Amino acid sequence: MKRHSAFTLIELLVVIAIVGILAGIILPTMAKAKMRGLTVRNKNNLKQIGYAATQFQGDNDGKTVGVGDSSGRHFFGVFEGPGLAVDYSGGYLSAYVGGEAEAWRDPLFNSFSQRARGPSCSYAYNYHYLNKLEQEGDWWEADYSYAWKGVSGAYIQAPAGTLLFGDSARNWMGPLEENWFWTPPSEARRWAGWETAYTHFRHEGRCCVVFVDSHVEGLGPERSLPMDSDGLGYVCGTDDVLFKLNKRER
Repeated sequence: MKRHSAFTLIELLVVIAIVGILAGIILPTMAKAKMRGLTVRNKNNLKQIGYAATQFQGDNDGKTVGVGDSSGRHFFGVFEGPGLAVDYSGGYLSAYVGGEAEAWRDPLFNSFSQRARGPSCSYAYNYHYLNKLEQEGDWWEADYSYAWKGVSGAYIQAPAGTLLFGDSARNWMGPLEENWFWTPPSEARRWAGWETAYTHFRHEGRCCVVFVDSHVEGLGPERSLPMDSDGLGYVCGTDDVLFKLNKRER
């Protein structure tokens, strides 16, 4: 006659404990692996955008891409106002990324107040140094218009050390939302009591950036300046060393 063995209560408790220990080891590892995978995808987006900006410059007499104009056209697409969907086929760089919306979206950045109907752009552009503002009329007039125009790439002394695009957001309206104007620290901290930050350190405490030469890095925050509870801070000091074109300027 066969005897059927069975787990005792102690054996079951031991097995449950072992499973719990293994889960405690494996699950955080899986979460980190997923996070790193999203970071890789984000860096690939930025590299593609960097190449797109280089191609644009080559096709436009060596001029850098503009951040946007009063018609609603921006580097990533056409955005005509709050609550409206972005047309990703109409941006300055759209043709160079195949008009793909996903090229402009950080796969990790999903919790924010939307400025458009649906996501718009997860990345900001070094417009303050790579553009010049041209205006017609006064801002309070109905026919006022403006355009951020690119500057000659010949002014960029160190392409490998000059930021082009990077992970960004803003919260000066209250909730965290998308931002595509990457205001440098010197300007963001110009007015006492109104200091703002636009670099978003959302990838395990780092931000993904692409430089003018199209190489991509993950940078940590500037420790001499504050970072807020939303993970917004500064990637360099108020000398703007990573933003400015002439590194010798003070």
